[in-house]
Amino acid sequence: MDPVIIVGAGPVGLTLALALARQEVPSVVLDEGPGKDEPRPARTVVLREDTAALLERLTSVPADALGVRWTGWRSMRRRQVVSEAVFEWDEPAPLHIAQHVLTGALRAAAAAEPLVRVVADSRLDSLEQERSGVTAHTRGPDGTWWRGSYLVGCDGPRSTVRKLQDIRFPGRTAVERHAVATLRVELPWEASALLHRTPPWRSSGPPCSEITARPLPDSMWRLDWLLPPGKELVTPDLLVTRVRETLAGWTGGSTPAYDLLDTGVHTVHHRLARRWRAGRVFLAGDAAHLLGALGTQGLDEGLRDADNLAWKLAVAWHHGPHEALLDSYQTERRAVVAARLRAADQLLPVLRGGGGLRAYVPGATR
Repeated sequence: MDPVIIVGAGPVGLTLALALARQEVPSVVLDEGPGKDEPRPARTVVLREDTAALLERLTSVPADALGVRWTGWRSMRRRQVVSEAVFEWDEPAPLHIAQHVLTGALRAAAAAEPLVRVVADSRLDSLEQERSGVTAHTRGPDGTWWRGSYLVGCDGPRSTVRKLQDIRFPGRTAVERHAVATLRVELPWEASALLHRTPPWRSSGPPCSEITARPLPDSMWRLDWLLPPGKELVTPDLLVTRVRETLAGWTGGSTPAYDLLDTGVHTVHHRLARRWRAGRVFLAGDAAHLLGALGTQGLDEGLRDADNLAWKLAVAWHHGPHEALLDSYQTERRAVVAARLRAADQLLPVLRGGGGLRAYVPGATR
């Protein structure tokens, strides 16, 4: 029987390929890029405990060797600690990983797996499907036709697979924007994350109402500053000023020594594909959904998509099509992501409004 064609060699596509291989299903992963990933410390992911365990099973690499498990979470408003959670050593804790480190571990595992074939410089430009399978064409140095039993689009928010299947992708654009910097610095919280609302120091440039600090290995931290609505340009000078005043504010004095490793602007979109299945073609990850506000991690959900879909495709591959089982992928996963998007859309106006929760919820109920 023909292999499963996976379009996209990001974390979701590679996870799906490895999960299929564990169930003796071959796959071809069409990688639009050159087959390697540029290190970008400012692009990171937060994974829940069971998602991190999935990665350990597929890569045979301890998750703690890839990132940092948070020891706790602290929320502050101005100079006051509002709430604080401590994760004991035997309790589930979020895992924070640089995305290029995660992808590198998955690529290494895929390279060692005989049932996974990754083809670099292969950009999908057409696909056809019939009752017995799927045919896809790629352009590039070795542009050719590929024959598969099923095809899964893991090719990101601008998914070619989704567009070729004419699947709508409604939602909201630029729900939030964050200036991002990853730096190596000593902060007083060690491996504990921080959400700091209304910092007491006076920010240069547009006002900053919220800062998040997330720990990474080797004394690295990812800092996110929530930007006000609009399209203000985030210049390097402005970002460096934000870094310096934030570090000085947190350490209670002059700016400590730091090494700025990477910067960027992270824009949060909320979108959900109308359909996640069209015959023998499926969508997963950012091709199917975009979410990222209020701690909702899009890649974490994308890896869960891959885990859910892999065993269902394996049953169909080994035993013949089982339409109800394949349909359950969309039913189950789309419902979960839709619920998260609804929750984020309902809470964002409350948390970001001028009065915060105080303006909506009275007294001790907060």
